[in-house]
Amino acid sequence: MPLGHSRRLLWQWSALAVVSLAIAGVFAGLLVLSRAPGTSESVPWPEDFFQKGLIVHVSLSFVVWFLAVFGALNTAMAPQINGHSRSDIGNFMERISILLFTAGIILILIPAFRNQGIPTLNNYIPVIIDPLYYWGLFLLALGTLISVIRVFKDLNGVVGQSMDEWPLLICAGLLYVTAFVATGMSAEQLQAQPVNYDYNESLFWGAGHILQLVNVTLFLIASSILYRQAFKTSLAGRAFFIWTSSILVFLGLMGLSLFGIFEMEDPLHFSAFTKLKYALGVPVLMMVAALLTGLWRQRTKISWQDPASLSLASALVVFGIGTLLGFFVDGHDTRTPAHYHGLISGINLVFVGLFYVWFLPLLGRPLKPSKVLPVQIILYAGGQLLFVI
Repeated sequence: MPLGHSRRLLWQWSALAVVSLAIAGVFAGLLVLSRAPGTSESVPWPEDFFQKGLIVHVSLSFVVWFLAVFGALNTAMAPQINGHSRSDIGNFMERISILLFTAGIILILIPAFRNQGIPTLNNYIPVIIDPLYYWGLFLLALGTLISVIRVFKDLNGVVGQSMDEWPLLICAGLLYVTAFVATGMSAEQLQAQPVNYDYNESLFWGAGHILQLVNVTLFLIASSILYRQAFKTSLAGRAFFIWTSSILVFLGLMGLSLFGIFEMEDPLHFSAFTKLKYALGVPVLMMVAALLTGLWRQRTKISWQDPASLSLASALVVFGIGTLLGFFVDGHDTRTPAHYHGLISGINLVFVGLFYVWFLPLLGRPLKPSKVLPVQIILYAGGQLLFVI
């Protein structure tokens, strides 16, 4: 369990994750008020607030939330030195990581309230064309990168630890670095282009697809931890996680190689990244099969009062439907948002379970049994399922 500095660092990452969701919820309310009769006319809303607020809402509830959970996993799964806090260098790196990440969150909020900047609702990472917003995204990315580098610095300890999920943690880090490099390569090739919707779409198209591999890896890590917390046994052997991680890293490198094969102006560059979704189905189906098999083996032990069991089972249903829809999307109808919401909601459900049954106990704040928690999970899963279907 994290002790001393490590526990405080885990608390800080967890706080950033939860606060980002809370602020996203506030923006959702502001969006409603900005279009509601009465408040839409009486309140002096900033220029293009609805589009800008929507971008901030999506960024906080998806990009920032996922990356903050990634940072928390890096801290929680990182090796300890003699059972205590890590080295001074590691602690310093992680503090800088959290500081940069926090500054990034603040910077992406400000443009929503400024009467300047153009909102672009592009794929993966929507953008407000404002220097503050770009700097905010950069600081978020850099903060996460430093967290990943800190894990790589302690690589020998990570490999030697007892958690079976360590290959997936390393995989997530490698994929994140790949996405970071992909963004840099895109920016380099787009220097002569005007900054507009097409620029942002091209800037994050390749990296956005690679980040989906990171998100899937985080889903696998959280699902495996929930399974172990629920049933006191591992979901699969370490070899399974090594093979799954290897496939995911290979797909990430394949995506990065597309920058050398196609020019960014070439339509094949965009379509090649889109077709990666078919290859991504291989590791996803491997993990879904492992989860289904594991849940079937433990079917007599599944308790719907247990947040771990319930989060895992409901996430598998919602994520599975979202995955299936991904094979049929064409970008022209409601199957596309249904696909995205299914995947994101499935990942959200395992993250919620992770907080309830793993992060909070690690922080010394285990939850007491309650009838409210299962109801909360069921309502969220049911609502998202209705939206997706």
